[in-house]
Amino acid sequence: MEAIRISCAGYPTRKQFDEFIDRFSILAPEVLYGSSDEISACKRLLEKVGLKGYQIGKTKVFLRAGQMAELDGRRIEVLGRSASIIQRKVRSYLSRRNFIMLRHSVVRLQAACRGYLARQVYEGFRREAACVRIQTDLRMHLARKAYKELQHSAISIQTGIRGMAARKELLFRRQTRAAIMIQSQCRKYLAHSLYLRLKKAAITTQSLWRGRVARRELRKLKMAARETGALQAAKNKLEKQVEELTWRIQLEKRIRADMEETKTQENVKLQSALQEVQLQFKETKEMLIKEREAAKKAAEKVPIVQEVPVVDHAMLQKLSTENEKLKALVSSLEKKIDETEKKI
Repeated sequence: MEAIRISCAGYPTRKQFDEFIDRFSILAPEVLYGSSDEISACKRLLEKVGLKGYQIGKTKVFLRAGQMAELDGRRIEVLGRSASIIQRKVRSYLSRRNFIMLRHSVVRLQAACRGYLARQVYEGFRREAACVRIQTDLRMHLARKAYKELQHSAISIQTGIRGMAARKELLFRRQTRAAIMIQSQCRKYLAHSLYLRLKKAAITTQSLWRGRVARRELRKLKMAARETGALQAAKNKLEKQVEELTWRIQLEKRIRADMEETKTQENVKLQSALQEVQLQFKETKEMLIKEREAAKKAAEKVPIVQEVPVVDHAMLQKLSTENEKLKALVSSLEKKIDETEKKI
């Protein structure tokens, strides 16, 4: 009994883990998400509530005195809030349903009223359109009738005016045609009389002028007959001069042909002389080259003793004179070649 008293004095309230979770999980439902361990769930639940002095056993939760009442109070408070929320939701649902039903009824009633009013307005529009159509047809009939009467009157007036204008035009044309015929006959008579006078005057003038011209031609023919003898003598003289000129021209042509032949012969001679001079020039060049080679060979044959050159003065003078002669000959040949080229 003493042990029971002590246990009741320390932790009088004991609950299984599943019972505790079933009873107080409403205080913190998020602790159950993501965990299947009842012990850890109970610990997180008590920590979330902020309760102190409890103990967790192997199979039960031990609570001190008054803690169970505190948890029940919090549970009742949460249940009260939940009940008020549920009631609010239910009442809002019922109110919304009633409002929707009332709105549907009002809409149907408004539709019926508006349909009735629209039918009344449409009937008024139909009557107004019928009245307008009747008025339009009546006004159109009256306007057409007035237009027909006015048109008939205008046509009658226009017919009378146009007939009077046509009669005046016909009278004017007849008068104009008669005046034109009278004028044409008068002008024809005047023109014919003028033509006859001009014709007579022209014939008289032409006959006088032709007689004068014929007399002038007769005098010219007489003078020409007198001058035919002098013209014949002048003609013979001119023929002789023409013959002399033709003979002189032929003579000049022959002289020119002879001169051209002589020029061609001279050109041939000059070309042959040029070829001969060129041949002589080539021969002299070859001789000069041969003499130079001979001089070189002779100079090579002379013995050299102790680097003292032995010079044959007579041989050198002879070679120098021959070289000068050859140079003079070459220069003279070049001059002759230039002269012949200039002549050609």
